[in-house]
Amino acid sequence: MSQGRNRLTERSPIDLLFIVNVLGEQSSELRQRLIRDGFQITEMNSAGGLVQELQVSLLIGLNHSRQGQLLQHIRDCCRRQKRFLPTQFEGSPTVFHASVIEAEVGGAMIYALDVERFEQL
Repeated sequence: MSQGRNRLTERSPIDLLFIVNVLGEQSSELRQRLIRDGFQITEMNSAGGLVQELQVSLLIGLNHSRQGQLLQHIRDCCRRQKRFLPTQFEGSPTVFHASVIEAEVGGAMIYALDVERFEQL
């Protein structure tokens, strides 16, 4: 390779797009690791679901040769865990019943899509 080429042109072509949905509290370490290892990511935040906590969707474009490395980072940072969550049930307008339920939180939902064309302008 000529010395005049920059880092962008030396990279392997992007042919996969991963959409990784993780719990907000688990996203920080994952994001740091991915940036450290040269992954380019776009982050989108949302809230909702059973636990009403921040959810993060990471869009990660990469070459298929880096797929294993990405999946290992996700396994290391996004483990499922059990948590007891408070709930409230209304019995009547004047009586509320407080309770807790056990729920599994964390982990990751991972979608991998083939990329037909990628351009960075």
